Amino acid sequence: MIDGVSTLVARAMDAGVRWQLARLSVETPAPGSWAPADPQKFWAASRLHDPAEVTAGPVLRHDPDGVEVRDLSGPSQGPGTDPGSRRLEATAHLRPGRRDLPFVLVIHGLASPSPWYEERRCRSLTARGAHAARIDLPLHLRRRRPGSRSGEGFIQADLTWTREIVRQSVEDCAAVLAWARREVSDRVEVCGTSLGGLVALLLAAQLELDGVVAIAPFCDPASTVLHNLPRRTRRVLGLDGGGGGVWGPDRDQARRVVEAALAPIVARTFCPPATPGERIAIVRPTLDGVVGDAPMAELAEAWGSELWSYPQGHVSVLNAPGLAARVSGWLVTPHAGLTGAAGRGAPVMRAPGIQPAT
Repeated sequence: MIDGVSTLVARAMDAGVRWQLARLSVETPAPGSWAPADPQKFWAASRLHDPAEVTAGPVLRHDPDGVEVRDLSGPSQGPGTDPGSRRLEATAHLRPGRRDLPFVLVIHGLASPSPWYEERRCRSLTARGAHAARIDLPLHLRRRRPGSRSGEGFIQADLTWTREIVRQSVEDCAAVLAWARREVSDRVEVCGTSLGGLVALLLAAQLELDGVVAIAPFCDPASTVLHNLPRRTRRVLGLDGGGGGVWGPDRDQARRVVEAALAPIVARTFCPPATPGERIAIVRPTLDGVVGDAPMAELAEAWGSELWSYPQGHVSVLNAPGLAARVSGWLVTPHAGLTGAAGRGAPVMRAPGIQPAT
């Protein structure tokens, strides 16, 4: 149970996030920038089958217990043209010579201003006996545009841009996982929050991984765009009052357009996922006022994944009692059926012929 004060705090924190998101610039997209895309072809054309080469830099420092901290880098491809859109950036916390320990990639949320939560998660995982790394998604943190806030320009009304930069994010993470499978560990896993949760789920949909935790995931972008955008953003796009705004004369037309354009980055499009559902845990804050909680429950049911429900908001769930320990425990514990991914040279792609759910 959650008391009234805690509910108000959760909602206030989510309102603060929505206010921050409303401050991000919104540009009216050009006609045709929301053309539909075939989900299978979209991912077949990605670099998941041929990930970029990731390079580990020199040791930056040694953390307690012999953990080495190194920066990771490599080329990146996506719709942006600035330097941060062209180079992958990550930081790894490694236990040299311990291939028996899992490697966990931690993925931040949209507009994350600093990596404090991801760094804390990495330290917690290494303390529990794991390798860990955090990655900067395109247009975020070390990869932000000069003079812009972290995350500025990532989600746009140009739906082609949005799905392509999400694909770039998934490709960047897949490159780090492929490097880790080759150089670090026989077990690779991911833990993502919000936007990072979406990226984690799309990785799970396309690649066979050893463990996945998605916290308050942005798992149905089409639903969130149509129902959970901040008021200012909805007004700019013309979605107030039941209108379809830039995507059509009414809400039904807008829904059809947005769902068709964003289908490749909606996790439930891919059922079953390449990662078995019993290796996936979805953390659902039932008071989520940022992305909405219903798609999380629907996805867990469709995939046969664990669903951890907390009476928290999108932000307050990060401090839910016991959640941090539960997440770390899930990620360091081997799960059933670890016969496909462990020991292979790279994550395993979805088998050809598996069709997305309709």
